[in-house]
Amino acid sequence: MSSIMSKVADYGLLLIAPLAVLAATGSVASSIFTVALRGVAYAGSPLIGSMIDRFDRRTVYFASQVQQGTCIAVAAVFLDQQLVVALMLLLSGFGGVASTITGQFVLIPQLVSSERRTEAVASVASAIEFAKVAGFLGAGAALTAVRPGISAGLVAATYFAAGLISLLLPTVRLQRDRSGVWADLKIGFAWLAKPDIAWLVTTMAVSNLALGGLGSVLVTTMGDDGAEPLTISVTLTLGLLLGAFGAKLAPRTLAGWSLRQRILVFQVAAGIGFAVITLELGHWVLIAAYAVMSYALGLSNVVSISFRQDVIPLPLAGRVNSVIRMFIAGANPLSGLIYAFAVKNQLWIWLPALVLEIASLLIWAAYTMMNRNEHEDVSQPSQ
Repeated sequence: MSSIMSKVADYGLLLIAPLAVLAATGSVASSIFTVALRGVAYAGSPLIGSMIDRFDRRTVYFASQVQQGTCIAVAAVFLDQQLVVALMLLLSGFGGVASTITGQFVLIPQLVSSERRTEAVASVASAIEFAKVAGFLGAGAALTAVRPGISAGLVAATYFAAGLISLLLPTVRLQRDRSGVWADLKIGFAWLAKPDIAWLVTTMAVSNLALGGLGSVLVTTMGDDGAEPLTISVTLTLGLLLGAFGAKLAPRTLAGWSLRQRILVFQVAAGIGFAVITLELGHWVLIAAYAVMSYALGLSNVVSISFRQDVIPLPLAGRVNSVIRMFIAGANPLSGLIYAFAVKNQLWIWLPALVLEIASLLIWAAYTMMNRNEHEDVSQPSQ
């Protein structure tokens, strides 16, 4: 429940922040750039992962929600000052990193038995997608009814509520060695040398460079075209609903296929949806294409998370997943910067992202072909 509340706040922020910056500056590029700053925190993800493995995971999760709520509350007060909003979004990103890693990649495998883990991941991922829907709709309704500052304040309150709910979880602290931060970083980065993980991280990171900033880009461009906040939120909501269903059905979709094949099929489907979006064929086509892309990404997300949870030992979960997330999720803010660069330099806004998405598909297709006759090996690297 706490993860759901946190994600409601995340996606309420995704709608409110770019529209607020756009209203204050009148610049699409500035809006995209400012919102992208929240994801810069993933550059420090390995250090955050080391801290997660050192302390009670519930305490870390609670603190991450309070930190985000505090930052967004300050941003709500100074919403007309772009520099303050940018700084608060940047700082809140650190809490967002700790929240995501702890909630999705550490607490679930610790609290759920291995035989129930795939279904648990699918259920949580699906619930999170529905939470995104609630976040968009709630933020759209709030922006329509009250001032942006009050809407941002409601987002901050939602983070605080998520933190309070997390206190109902049991304490989760594992016995671990007393290694230093440098040793933690070596352990985390050593996992990137494992072929399955290395190729997965590469293709997902490149894909996120293309698609990671798409939500804020669509919000900003539609807002710049004069669409009402509620209209924008409903448009993106339809796609998110399909993403929720995709996540829920992931354990039973192509279940007899290998991990490599399933990821390839799901990523190809997402790429096709994105390609149709870039054609700019009208509002209803955009809705349908975004829905297809979101459904495929929902499938892909569950498969990749389940795989990593099965492979990574629980005592290392924070350190290893933080390194992985540094590359995969860290590509999201860079995606926003790429879109902003295209707008600033008067390029076709979709061109860089389209090239990157094609590259991502070719990378995983090549790896799948190279290993098509091999049984998937999930052996653990040495520490």
